[in-house]
Amino acid sequence: MAELWNEIAEKVGNLAGKWTSYAALGSFLLYLAGYLTLRFQLSTYGVATNLDVFDEKYLFAGCRFLVYLVSCVPDILVIILPLAAIAYVPYKLAPASFKERAGRWVSELWAPPARLPLLGVVAGVAMIQFVLRKVFGFGNLLLRKALPQEWLSSVLLSSDLNLSLYFNGIVTGVLVTGGILLYVLRRDGARNGASDLFVGILVFLVAVEFLLLPVNYGVLISTQQLPRVAEVSGEKLPDGTRIWLVWDSKDVLTYFARDPGDQRMLISVPRKDSKVKIVGYDDIFCELFSANHAGPRPCPR
Repeated sequence: MAELWNEIAEKVGNLAGKWTSYAALGSFLLYLAGYLTLRFQLSTYGVATNLDVFDEKYLFAGCRFLVYLVSCVPDILVIILPLAAIAYVPYKLAPASFKERAGRWVSELWAPPARLPLLGVVAGVAMIQFVLRKVFGFGNLLLRKALPQEWLSSVLLSSDLNLSLYFNGIVTGVLVTGGILLYVLRRDGARNGASDLFVGILVFLVAVEFLLLPVNYGVLISTQQLPRVAEVSGEKLPDGTRIWLVWDSKDVLTYFARDPGDQRMLISVPRKDSKVKIVGYDDIFCELFSANHAGPRPCPR
């Protein structure tokens, strides 16, 4: 018992000694995720502004992204576990000879050292090229009269449930690729030049996938709600004009205005002592695009 307590105390001591490094790395990753989230959120809106190198907004945005990302895990498990259970029942009832042949076939299939890393590379390229990069075409949406002719446009106007399911699917795809990489790095066996090359490429692709997660969150999730204001710099709005607060920095307030004729503009005013009177929150893309979208009209949510 004494040896066990000594071992625990030693591990706790080692962890405490490295806590500063872990905290610094965690803070950096949160800042990076928050910066990517805000940068692509503003790019989606069409706001031309320079972001400071250090800003507490990044930390808050990174924390929101992390909370949303972690909340996806139970949803993913709710879908995966029943499917795994359904697949396990036939396997459990199968004869031992079939299980032996299936195990031998799987072992032989992935025995070549380069085959599994190659599968990870193909999966990573497919995720990045056909899913994660699609959000790059969604820029300056507040000033556009129609969404880009992409299948992702229907996701942007979809219900909160469908948006959540789509993002959960993205996270699942990234985790699958990361799981392949982790298994390849941990498994024992012969290696050759081709396998080392594919592993190096897979490491790069998984890193890119994880960097693109906050980008997709910033475009698809965090852009949905905008606060609607009653006035700008103390001036009442013209009849029928609606204005939303898009960006609140320490120097400038940026608003988005839309008049009854669907004329749109972004307005920046000095912050100074300007008061912001928020009267509600709107699903901004539903407001702008649900009426003339080519697909079915899913709004309002």
